[in-house]
This record gives sequence, C-alpha cells and structure tokens, in this order.
Amino acid sequence: MQRMSLRLVGKILSNKSVNREAFIRVIGSIWQVRNGVEAESVTDNVFVFHFKSHEDRKLVIEKGPWSCDYALLMLEIPVGHGTIEKMEFSQPEFWVQIHQVPLQCMTNEITWSLGDMIGEVLDIDAGALRDCVGKFLRVRVQFDINKNPSDDGV
Repeated sequence: MQRMSLRLVGKILSNKSVNREAFIRVIGSIWQVRNGVEAESVTDNVFVFHFKSHEDRKLVIEKGPWSCDYALLMLEIPVGHGTIEKMEFSQPEFWVQIHQVPLQCMTNEITWSLGDMIGEVLDIDAGALRDCVGKFLRVRVQFDINKNPSDDGV
C-alpha cells in the first residue's frame, strides 16, 4: 500500500496520441519535483507516475491542472482496487478567477457561494489578510466534465 500512496495515474484528454517517449522524458522537469518521478506508459495517452516522495506527489496535485500539447492532463489518485481502464478521469480541479465583484461582496462566504455555482469548492484563496479583498476572487473547484453545466441552472 505504501507504493500505491506514491503513485498517480494520468490521462491526456486528446483525440490524438502524444509522443509517449517525449512526454515521459520531460514531465519530471515540467513538474520540478525534488526527489524524482518515473513515468510509465500504460496505453495511448494514459500513464502511471511513480514518485519518490509524498511531498512531490502532493505538490504536483496542488499545482495542477497540467496540460500537454494544448490538451488537459487529468490526474487521478489510484485507490488500489479496480483497473486503470475503469478510471473515469472526469473530475478536474481548476483555480477560477471571479472578476468584477463589488468590494462589499469580497468575503470568504460569498467566494464559497460563487464557487459552489461552478462546482464543488475545494479551497479559496483568501489572500494575505484572509479576507478575500483584492482585484478578483480566486476559488479552486472540481466539477464533472461529462455533465452539462446548464443542467444545474448555471
């Protein structure tokens, strides 16, 4: 189970196949991991990443989302049961900027509420003073890319 906790599975969402060798060669330097990562191609555009440290894996997750050749690289944490082929790769996380918010509405509560209209709120960037006041609001959300946003009335 220790080895599983050092892995991520990634899928590049593209209709065309990426150059697997080139992708594997450069991904570690793009992520700037300290202790190293090894990538293994599973199928077209699907890779397993083996990290040397939990800190590096956490950093890659937190700094995402990532792209490759203008296509989204979806990362999933393997849970140890099921197969890679059954993984959905449908719940990306994005940092979203919300602009033109009146100053009186720049609060933690309203940031959470506006983010909730987009998807599941994972985090907010409340700024140095922890009060959300700034040029724009920033919220990290996760949503299902297979779901039509208009189904929620947004």
